[in-house]
Amino acid sequence: MLRAVVLPLLLLASLSSMLAAPARAQDAERVRIHGSNTLAHALVPAVAEAWLRDIGYTGIRSSHPRATLTEIHASRDGLPLVVEIDASDSAQGFADLVEGEAQIAMMTRRPSAAELDAGWQLGDLGSQDQEFVVALDGVAVVVNRRNPVLRLDMEQLRKLFSGQSRDWSELGGVAGEVRVHLDPNAGAVRDLMNERVMRGAAFAEAQLHASASELVAAVAADPLAIGLIPIGEHYGEGTRPLAIADGGRAIVPTRTEVLGEDYPLSRRLYLYGGQMMGALSRSFALYAMTRAGQRAVARSGHVAVTLVPGRARAATAGPVEYRQLVEGAVRLPLSLRFNFNGAGEAGVAASVYDSRAVRDLDRLRAFMQLRPNRGRRLLVIGFADASAGSSMAAMMMSNDRADLVAQELMSRGLKVQQARGMGTALPVTASRNAGARYRNERVEVWLL
Repeated sequence: MLRAVVLPLLLLASLSSMLAAPARAQDAERVRIHGSNTLAHALVPAVAEAWLRDIGYTGIRSSHPRATLTEIHASRDGLPLVVEIDASDSAQGFADLVEGEAQIAMMTRRPSAAELDAGWQLGDLGSQDQEFVVALDGVAVVVNRRNPVLRLDMEQLRKLFSGQSRDWSELGGVAGEVRVHLDPNAGAVRDLMNERVMRGAAFAEAQLHASASELVAAVAADPLAIGLIPIGEHYGEGTRPLAIADGGRAIVPTRTEVLGEDYPLSRRLYLYGGQMMGALSRSFALYAMTRAGQRAVARSGHVAVTLVPGRARAATAGPVEYRQLVEGAVRLPLSLRFNFNGAGEAGVAASVYDSRAVRDLDRLRAFMQLRPNRGRRLLVIGFADASAGSSMAAMMMSNDRADLVAQELMSRGLKVQQARGMGTALPVTASRNAGARYRNERVEVWLL
């Protein structure tokens, strides 16, 4: 009789344990991150694995249930966690955030006015608590070092890469057929070019390469070649990047100009979360802002948003007064920008600074507390957009912005030697362009 009772109980226990294992895996807590393939490909997985390790998770492994989905599995104290990274595009990522299908949206742009309206319940998507500038990326336009052309504007770029301009003599170079080189695997390069330059035009026939390094080698071997590579790739000895103008001054993609977001073919990579995004998802987003998170960003091949200054360089552009002010100083790799209530800029953020500027101010304070920088002074220079009206109004606005930042720095215990406005000098884009006020109205910080 006892045997008759025990056997069914053992079978029931065995069946329960068999069912429990998949149930536990299925019921694992998830951090759901959806959106842009540019971030999903390498950046977010790299940051996620570093985050999991640093907060004590073990058994970290990746799986790919489908081509667009990466799952990173880990556990801590016997409790499983899955970081779900679903690659699509910025619009789908934001839509999933609004619908509650994702806790974090990956985007290569800010939400549009229509998206902000649809996501009104998410809170202040322009604030540093919900908008996280995790990295930068961009496109460098490279030519052979023997090519005499030094700069191009956006219209010239469009004509070159669409095949409308076919000879270098049209651009001030030596006569010869333009030979275009592209890497079809560089999706972010093509996306950014389509967004900023091509404006619906198709790319011309080009020589295709399997990698950026192969493309650079081909351009180095051909004086008539031009190609596109991601910012951060090595140029090599035989090529150099062109300065690019977007209605303002022509800017070379140096590290400082890219991190300062003055270079026109660069962009931010964002993470967005709702105001009720949850403890783990918020922990992940905040971790991406830390030094450890930014090291993971750099390992993924993107430009980390860090404060490492370059060398002092003589300023060759701008008014004489500007060049005299910055002589011998080192420009820090940032440009502090501001929030404006308006579609496509920053929504309804409460802070006068945009989310990156808020964090850059904190980074700047930490940077100035390092032993080599203690006691050194800062130079603060403000700029305005021509939309301010008269030159006098623009000068007043640029002075106000410089004074605002100087006061912010001094309130953090930093020493500011001088704060000056330069009006509409050195615009980075034409005032007629979308977002011109946001880009042109900025504050530079220099280390003395």
